[in-house]
Amino acid sequence: MQNKLVRLEDVAQKAGVSITTVSHVINKTRYVKRETRELVLKILDEMNYDIRKPKSKPNVLKLIGVIVADITEDYYISVVKAIETYASEQSYSILLYDSEDDAEKEKRNIKNILDKGVGGLIISPVNSERYPKEIKDAQIPVVFVDRKYDKHDKVFVGINNFESGYIGTEYLASKGCRTIGFIGYPETVYTVHQRAIGYRHFLQEHLPDCPPRVLKLNYRQEDSNKLIREFVEDVRPDGVLCATSDVCYQLIGSLGEIGIGIPEQIKIVTYDDNKWLDYLKFPISVITQPTSEIGFTAIDMLVRMMLHPEERRKIATEVFLKTGFIDRL
Repeated sequence: MQNKLVRLEDVAQKAGVSITTVSHVINKTRYVKRETRELVLKILDEMNYDIRKPKSKPNVLKLIGVIVADITEDYYISVVKAIETYASEQSYSILLYDSEDDAEKEKRNIKNILDKGVGGLIISPVNSERYPKEIKDAQIPVVFVDRKYDKHDKVFVGINNFESGYIGTEYLASKGCRTIGFIGYPETVYTVHQRAIGYRHFLQEHLPDCPPRVLKLNYRQEDSNKLIREFVEDVRPDGVLCATSDVCYQLIGSLGEIGIGIPEQIKIVTYDDNKWLDYLKFPISVITQPTSEIGFTAIDMLVRMMLHPEERRKIATEVFLKTGFIDRL
């Protein structure tokens, strides 16, 4: 009897390898040394993971819809690349839409993509508080990636954002920061909301004399630089947790304009080790996300539900992959 929803993550964890390594073994897309390949194949067999599953039901629709919140973010570029790679290896096609963090555009994207008759949908929602009826009532499998709705009955793949916000704040405190700020976007964005809660929770537990200092920027607004400068000059933080790498980029520019040194005057923790961080002359510590593994896991679970309709009854299944941390201070 086949286990339900055996995931690439489950196999990778038992084998002690990455999800991408498991994918390469299954799909024979890259060289994997013999000992590792044999171990992965053994565990796949033990867990009844059918590596031939994509060919088992030729009548399954081969078109998968993907709607991301903002394709310009390096995070989503990496996730989509992983999804597309897996899909191509399994002879699926991807129909990609970008919501540009605009709820109205997302609504149109959902309608358009469902009208195309896709066999499954992967989506990172713009607003966690608005669960569209079209998604709720969808007759196809749906997987939320990175972001999700507050109350949902689908599958979610991402990280523990609360925990990461807590860890980032804890790190700044361990480096001597006592006036720690948080800069993000409106907390209707699931990831930002959870990271902010983790930030607040650490302060409440360990720095009760340090009240939360939170700045919420308007997404894609030109007043961000002014708001950041005013926040820094008013609060005078010695540490800042940035909710996204884009926020970090804007913070660095604003600090340079007002002559505040990093890390001498302000220490910074951000998310995702983007390439531009390599060109900085000062250290920024980073919470890393396993973007490729998130993408592989999301589409692996989606395809399995497409091929096995009985698995769609899984209610609010949530998969949290582990983050990493780069300490540069």
